[in-house]
Amino acid sequence: MTLTFATYNIQFGLGQDGKFDTGRIADAVAAADIVCFQEVVQGWPRDDYEDQAATIAGRLNHFYVFGSTFDVDGSFRDEDGKVVNRRRTFGNMVASRWPISASRTLHLRKKPSPGVFDLQRCAVEAIVELPSGPIRVYSTHLAHQAPSHRMPQVEALREYVFRAPHEGAPIDGPHPLPPEAAFDWTEGLPFAPAPKSAILAGDLNCRPTSEEYAHLCGEPHQKRGRTRLYDQLVDTWVAAGHDEEGVSTLYNRDGDYKIDHVLVTDDLAPKVKSSRVASEVTASDHYPVFVEFNL
Repeated sequence: MTLTFATYNIQFGLGQDGKFDTGRIADAVAAADIVCFQEVVQGWPRDDYEDQAATIAGRLNHFYVFGSTFDVDGSFRDEDGKVVNRRRTFGNMVASRWPISASRTLHLRKKPSPGVFDLQRCAVEAIVELPSGPIRVYSTHLAHQAPSHRMPQVEALREYVFRAPHEGAPIDGPHPLPPEAAFDWTEGLPFAPAPKSAILAGDLNCRPTSEEYAHLCGEPHQKRGRTRLYDQLVDTWVAAGHDEEGVSTLYNRDGDYKIDHVLVTDDLAPKVKSSRVASEVTASDHYPVFVEFNL
């Protein structure tokens, strides 16, 4: 089967024309079977408190999971004094043409810098039930300030990705209460451990020349490209035959500014058919990146 994958930082749905429009965000990646989105928000007043994750998934008619470790109060009292509970979130999303059997939201370390804007970051893990078999997908967005902020996050991502298959299923073993004592609340839930094949995608806020990229994809080598360890990943852009540099994924940044990446475990690298940056899309300050796999 051919799998079309995309990653897209949607900048809260704010396009290059200064307008919020999640509909055109979804339309820009409608050809993809699986999409990782970053900078997805829920409950913010500037876009009429839209649940962007639900809107995008509904327009695509996809299954989805959304995760956020940034969650702050947006509640208020109405004219009668009744509390209207509302949360404001900022996070990542995975949307899929096929069911997502299990998901986790993984916390990434935050290092505050006085006077510098930042948000709590996370990675959203989704186990997608492809017709060819299950696969793990991670949507993430790393800190934008400096390498010192991103390196602890990169280290955590490596550990998460390569530890997951050894951590067991979402629920291990049968529930201790017999079925006649209570309803079987585990019925229909996934029990399989996480598959080894994985895709890590998102706005990593670092270029291929960075220390963070090398920590994820291996140290550069004059003859062999990258010398990788067992717990490092392959850049699908390179696997598709491109040079690491020479392309930008950010609007108004010409040339070498590829900071949105799709990285995979070793077994998926030979299955990459092509990759492209959709620089014609103006729905965000980032461009979506597409990858085709032959699975």
